[in-house]
Amino acid sequence: MKIRRDIASIPRRSAKETWDTIVNLISGPGSVDASTLRDAASIMQSLITDEHPAKVPIVVKGSGNRLVIYLSYGENAMDADLSVDPLTWNPTAGDWSMTAPSDATDVEWMNGTLKTRAPRVRVHDVAAPADGDNEDTATKSADLTFNWGALK
Repeated sequence: MKIRRDIASIPRRSAKETWDTIVNLISGPGSVDASTLRDAASIMQSLITDEHPAKVPIVVKGSGNRLVIYLSYGENAMDADLSVDPLTWNPTAGDWSMTAPSDATDVEWMNGTLKTRAPRVRVHDVAAPADGDNEDTATKSADLTFNWGALK
């Protein structure tokens, strides 16, 4: 199952405050390699500033459900509540990974840096979502059709 969280970012929160909010949301006492999240901070703050997570989510896969995190910016961020609903599970307990969108020109150097600092985190071209992270393909099934009109 996929769970979504929306987080107000710039100008309501700085890129650092936004990343800290994400880290607080996805980590807890059972988090494995929690230091990985701190080690990824400079890269993640950079891509938060680029505003791509408004349209393409940051995705955390691991223990439990798949978490998609969208950020809001500008007027949308100003209108948003600063609170973020907590999760009912710890997505960074056990084997976990994170993907995030970035400009195509930054993917190579960001992934090179992340490989040594935070190997559980990787970035992908904002125009080409990471495997399995595309919402459309994640929610489609050729074998399942819902007739929502039948529920009325």
